[in-house]
This record gives sequence, structure tokens and C-alpha cells, in this order.
Amino acid sequence: MRIAVVGCCQAHGYAHALAHLLPEAEVEAVEAVISRNHDKLDRAAALLRGCDVLFTQDFGAEFGPLATAALPALGPPVHRLPLLAFAGYHPDMVYLTLAGQVQGSPLGAYHSAIIAAAYSLGVAEADVPQLFNRLVYARLGYLQGFAAARTLFLEFLAGYGLDLTAEFEAWHAEGPFMHGINHPRGPVLADVMRAAAIRAGLLGAAAPRVRPPFDHLAADTIWPVYPEIAEPLGLPGGMLFKRYSDPVGPLGNALYIGLPRLLRESYAMYRALPAAAFTEGAAGQVRTKLAVLLG
Repeated sequence: MRIAVVGCCQAHGYAHALAHLLPEAEVEAVEAVISRNHDKLDRAAALLRGCDVLFTQDFGAEFGPLATAALPALGPPVHRLPLLAFAGYHPDMVYLTLAGQVQGSPLGAYHSAIIAAAYSLGVAEADVPQLFNRLVYARLGYLQGFAAARTLFLEFLAGYGLDLTAEFEAWHAEGPFMHGINHPRGPVLADVMRAAAIRAGLLGAAAPRVRPPFDHLAADTIWPVYPEIAEPLGLPGGMLFKRYSDPVGPLGNALYIGLPRLLRESYAMYRALPAAAFTEGAAGQVRTKLAVLLG
């Protein structure tokens, strides 16, 4: 049996899990955005035609033959997978966008909303660390977000026919189950893939859980759970931020950086951005709230 998982960066973790759940199957991961950006959509579609089963996250018409609505025409039965996002641990982790385009940061594509807002409001760099405290987090809604995020997450999964309430509690009991707002840890993708495979009739309901030894998304940005957010959740907290794991270079390799370095490098990058970059989306919402707090 040949199975393909079509998705975003999460497709690899889903596929790793499926290979362990069905070791007799050949499992491919197709990252749709990469296929589109390299003008390989038709070649990816040809690969999918040779499969027996397809799993896919949701993609629009701009993905041509890999669009969710177009996949059934390739022949194999198609089963949908959720694109997992959960901000309950990392409410300060946001994108900065300008006219819808994601702006880069010292941590790849992700920014601290507090740092970005402070810069755009004219807060001196030396004063920004004082904003990382329990009072500011409470005023920004950071301390109240976990329960609501949990409810939305489980309701979202239920929309895909997946009841993972018990699994959610197990993930949380082992520590923060997200590397960041849209990068789940490997065990999460494994359990969701198991539930989806059972729903698709590829596994029996008693199939054991699996834990693939390789976590693809751990190579990308890992955001800490700030201590004041972690404490009421019963989790260890920290303030070390992990960069994308680029190949080792010859002149220094700071993979983990603390708040002072993130702040310094962020402020340096923000000088090249127009004011509009700090007003869109979640970053703009934090900016509005912080402006009120700073008076």
C-alpha cells in the first residue's frame, strides 16, 4: 500500500507517524507550499495518482491539482487532516505582516508581540525587559488564554470527526505540547494521525499509540513558555528562544538566545520596517493594548 500525506510543514510529522502506525505501507509526505513555490504541482500530482490513499490538510484553488477540492480527481480516496494551531502556551508569539506578507525576525518568521509593540510605540530598548512581567501579561490577556485556546482546539478537531480530549490532557501532562503557535510536537501529530487513520478504516480502534523518534518540527523555532504563564499551568517555564537549526557555520552558532539578544536583534531589524508592519493582525492587537497600558 502506498499512502501520501499532503500538507504544510506538519505533513512530515504526520507521515512519520503513519509510517510507524502502518510499517508495511510506503508513506510519502508532500509539502504543498514547497511544491507550488518550486513549480512542481503537476509532478507532485503525478506522484499522488500512484497512491492507494491520500490524507490532506486543506488547500485552496491556488494549489491547482493539490487543492483539496481537486484531489479526488486523482483517483485515490481522500481523507482530511487538521492544520494544528494552539496559542495557549505562547500568546506573545506572532507574525508581523505587511500587506499580508510575513516579515522575517531573528527567529525566522516569528516575533515577540511585546517587543514589536514596544518598538513601534517608541519604548527605549533598555526599558523593554521590564514589560515582561505578570501584570503586563495579565493586561494583555496572556494569563487567561489557555482555557479558551483548549476549547477552540478541541472543537476544531471535532469538526474533522476527531475526539482527542483524553489525548490533549495526556499531551499537556507531559509538558508544553507545542514548539510554537503552529508547530506541534511529534507526539501530537502522531496521535492525531492515529485517530485519522482509525477514522479512515486503516487501523482498528485498539491500535497502539506510536512515538516516532524524529521530530521534524523541532528543527524550527522553539518558543519558551514564559515563567509567569507556565506556573499556573503546572509547567516549567523559561526565557530561552531557539532559532531554526541551520547548518553549522564557521563563525559562531548561537542556536539558543535569551531575551536580551532577541530584543537587541529585533530592534535592529525593525528599523528597516515601515510603521504599518506593526499594526496588522495579532501584533496590532497587542500594540493597541500596550499603548493603553503605557498611557
